[in-house]
Amino acid sequence: MFKSKNLESKSYFNVNYVSYVFIYLVYSSIFVFLNNYFPILFFDVLDINRIILAFIQFLAYSILLLRPAFAAITDKYRINGYQRKYYIIFSGYLLVVIYIFMGFTFTNILIFGVFLFLVFLSSTMLDVSTKSLIIDISPTNVNKKRAFFFITVGDSLGRVFPFFLYFLFINDIYSINSWTILFVCSYVFVLPLLGFLPFINEKIQKESQIIQNLESSTCDNPKNQNPYPNSKILFILLCLFVFFAFSDVIFIYPFFPYVLTKFGINNFNLFNFLLIFYFLLSILTTSIGTFLIKKTKPKKMILILIPVIGIVYILYTTVNFTLFIFLYFIGSALSVITNLNISVFIMKFKKGDRTIYFHLIATFKNLAFFIFIPMGTLLSSIITTESLFIIGAVLLNLSLIPLILIKN
Repeated sequence: MFKSKNLESKSYFNVNYVSYVFIYLVYSSIFVFLNNYFPILFFDVLDINRIILAFIQFLAYSILLLRPAFAAITDKYRINGYQRKYYIIFSGYLLVVIYIFMGFTFTNILIFGVFLFLVFLSSTMLDVSTKSLIIDISPTNVNKKRAFFFITVGDSLGRVFPFFLYFLFINDIYSINSWTILFVCSYVFVLPLLGFLPFINEKIQKESQIIQNLESSTCDNPKNQNPYPNSKILFILLCLFVFFAFSDVIFIYPFFPYVLTKFGINNFNLFNFLLIFYFLLSILTTSIGTFLIKKTKPKKMILILIPVIGIVYILYTTVNFTLFIFLYFIGSALSVITNLNISVFIMKFKKGDRTIYFHLIATFKNLAFFIFIPMGTLLSSIITTESLFIIGAVLLNLSLIPLILIKN
């Protein structure tokens, strides 16, 4: 009987792990197109007014600030007896359908902006529901870390497919027909999600198990005392840390157009081809990151890696193409490890049996996106992208100040 329960639990988690891979494969693929290739289309092909583009981004990214509201809704209201499952299914289906429609509207920036807003709406709900499910059903920190490993696998795969499709279908970067074919072919990778979402499983733990898990994951002392007597100060520090830890997105939108302009179309195509191997790099670095989490505290790793990533950003401004490629892959690898450590570090501050506290903190990541991505788009018409690299490095390192003040 004992063996049967173990097998059932193992099978249950394996089904969900596969689902996490496909959810974040689609999630990441869409955002690679939005943040890497749409900028080239808008900057270099269609020459869209960047003030208008920044305004549309501002409206679309504003939906990310509703993350705590989505978390509160999924915490409070069940659908057909399930806390998270049907939120995941509905938002995933909506994301795929809206993305398909959006792919035909990029020549009309206003209509595109409406669909972009809806993509952010559905993707935020999907992300919130999925991570809330992981927090709910993972009985140990080991299970949480394993779940985030599979999320990272899906994320890495999702980042590779757009690069591969670009390499196959964009023969003339200034041809609208080539871009249309590229986005239509991208549907091949988002449609399978519709078949996998119904297999998401949600296991309701017994109350005694939940209490035991909360005690083991949120309390470090046998007396179940709160190690953070001033929780307001802790909350403020965590929010400031997360906000500045993701402020380097200020140069994410002009980045690919910068590579194209500075190094030329042939080198850009080579750069894009090499990005096909980003999956292998991400899997390797995620495995290393997971191993390091077991050997050292996430906070310590973050304190070490963030200054190094900042140095990489500054070096972008001075190196030739060969060194630029090397630095890009080094910086990407370190970012994967850092983000994994940030996720594990933040997740331990879940409060009670609700996930909203975690999502309130995570909202400051979205606040950084909401502020700095449109700002980077707007500033790219005024200052050089090299200047944005330096600004991003400075902002990123500001996150170390609140992190150091968090006693852990």
